[in-house]
Amino acid sequence: MNRTLRVAATAALLVTGSALAAPPASASSCSIQPYGLIGDYWRSLGGADAIIGCPTGEERGVPNREGRRQTFDDGQIAWSPDQGPKMMVAAYSARVGGRNGLVFRWGPTSPFSYDYYRVTLSGGLKGELTVRDQPRIRGRLVVYPGAGKRVSFTVMGCDDKFPSDTCRQGWTVWVAATSR
Repeated sequence: MNRTLRVAATAALLVTGSALAAPPASASSCSIQPYGLIGDYWRSLGGADAIIGCPTGEERGVPNREGRRQTFDDGQIAWSPDQGPKMMVAAYSARVGGRNGLVFRWGPTSPFSYDYYRVTLSGGLKGELTVRDQPRIRGRLVVYPGAGKRVSFTVMGCDDKFPSDTCRQGWTVWVAATSR
């Protein structure tokens, strides 16, 4: 399902639920080799031949919280264990629907599951989106902020409750990418 949203006075197209095919993995052409959960996630995207490219630096801890983040040629991948022991978030530049956009993916949140997600965007595109049409343990969206815009993303899973919703595990580690 495609929807056009106005986010901080900038038009953005939100695309949810579709998958990108990754080319076959070939990690040998990268001088830095990702490891652990970030490395596994990177290889699942296609490794050095994937849309996110090779690492530009080593994996690092995230200041003042649990988690790790690594920067790649075309984006970032982070492990955010407060939202699930294998929770990964990734942002990268990609050509989607014939246009250059930024892809933001998250999951799995297991053992937690959610009714909906809140996603915040900052930098070249600012705002908060409520995303309800995703699986209960993962999600994906694409935004089109315009060429050369760097956007940071973070996500929080929430449940519909009366009298007010609950978002038990809080916000993930943030990741960012720059649109082409």
